[in-house]
Amino acid sequence: MSKEKLLVINSKDRIDGTNGAFTVVFNDSSCQQVVKVLVKDIWIPNLFYNITSSNNVLSLKQDIQATVFATVPQGQYSIDQLITVLKTQIDAVLIDGCVVTITKNPYIFTLNFTFSGSGTPSNNNVVLFDDSSISDVLGLKSTNVATNSINLEMPFNLKGVEYVQVHSPQVAEAHGLDAGVAGYISLLDSVSLAETAYGSIAYRQNNDDELALLLYEQPRNLSRVKIVLRDESGKRLELPDNAYATVVLKIFFD
Repeated sequence: MSKEKLLVINSKDRIDGTNGAFTVVFNDSSCQQVVKVLVKDIWIPNLFYNITSSNNVLSLKQDIQATVFATVPQGQYSIDQLITVLKTQIDAVLIDGCVVTITKNPYIFTLNFTFSGSGTPSNNNVVLFDDSSISDVLGLKSTNVATNSINLEMPFNLKGVEYVQVHSPQVAEAHGLDAGVAGYISLLDSVSLAETAYGSIAYRQNNDDELALLLYEQPRNLSRVKIVLRDESGKRLELPDNAYATVVLKIFFD
């Protein structure tokens, strides 16, 4: 009959990496012949910005001028905060006295961009490009013709990271299957952030042993375990140096 122990994997105890991708080592022989694993508990601080370097740039063009870029600094924004900062960044790249007014529709949660100025009238006509990295955040679905008033088609979306995928190549090799190009992934479990406010800690407890069980065909050595946090698209997530992720596993060994 196999024996069991609990492994506490905390990024604070890492021997390398960061709090979002780290390795821990267990100097115990019980970790060398593991036949199955139960994922018991996971704690993840929700400190992932909703505006990052991957979704913070708006491409736009005034009339016949060259394309310019308005970049929003990374951070955690409400829609009102985003409107204020985005206006500042757009005004900084417009010319000929043109400025933008951004308003939100409080009923259908869409944005309107209105351009005005005292200079050449045609320079108040602006194109917003739908291939901007911030398009999904703003609700920009299609590139418009040059105009001085633009109603975006989709609701703005500042949800940020919806859930965290916890990966481990040692514990969960090929345990997950991604419908996209990734194919098999080392998905250990996932933690929803839907009810965890920014700055709070998300907690996942598995009470169903059958759903949380990883059974190995051959005994596996888990003396060295790497944990990687990823978002729903598989992109690596990072945590500040003072925010730690924890995973508790129950291992069964011979």
